[in-house]
Amino acid sequence: MTRARTDVEQVELANTAFYEALERGDFDGVSDLWLDAADLADAETYAGTPDTGTDPGADAGTSPEVSPIIPVPVPVPVPVPLTDPDDGDLHDTDDTDHGSDGPAISCVHPGWPVLTGRGEVLRSYALIMANTEYIQFFLTDLKVSVAGDTALVTCTENILSGGPAPEDSEELGPLVGQLVVATNVFRRTPDGWKLWSHHASPVLADSGDDEDDETPS
Repeated sequence: MTRARTDVEQVELANTAFYEALERGDFDGVSDLWLDAADLADAETYAGTPDTGTDPGADAGTSPEVSPIIPVPVPVPVPVPLTDPDDGDLHDTDDTDHGSDGPAISCVHPGWPVLTGRGEVLRSYALIMANTEYIQFFLTDLKVSVAGDTALVTCTENILSGGPAPEDSEELGPLVGQLVVATNVFRRTPDGWKLWSHHASPVLADSGDDEDDETPS
């Protein structure tokens, strides 16, 4: 078996382990699958060139062409409220290594802003787990690409989830189905492949408005 094939299989296993830990509500398992300070010792982050307010085309006597930006409303799921639960089950992410709290790792949940830094990313998962009674992932369209010590995984997350049970009831809250496309970036470490970035985006349902309503003769 070639090393390339072995790498693809190991990345796929790491990707599966990530979703299985989420299904179990295993915060420690999720935490172990994200890069930490030691893994990112050689990482560098570029935050972009600061905006000085000057027109780069002014000195050349030309005006830069600017294309109009047309906002398009896109419905997104409502994110989980960023509040601590009252039951005390939330793991304290302050126990994580603060030296790894820089912007080297990132995560985007559907409908959320970009989260950067290990502490912020792990806190989001702790809050999601605390506010989700049940969740299950059925992965489809899975593709794995490996280039050196970096791997890219794309997949469709078919999600079935339920919130906390209603008061005075032992039943689960209403189950909700959701379709999400995800991109997971992994990096090779001495302890195996670990997540560098996760980006999930909701798939908009087809309304069928474009279909021809005419009845064929």
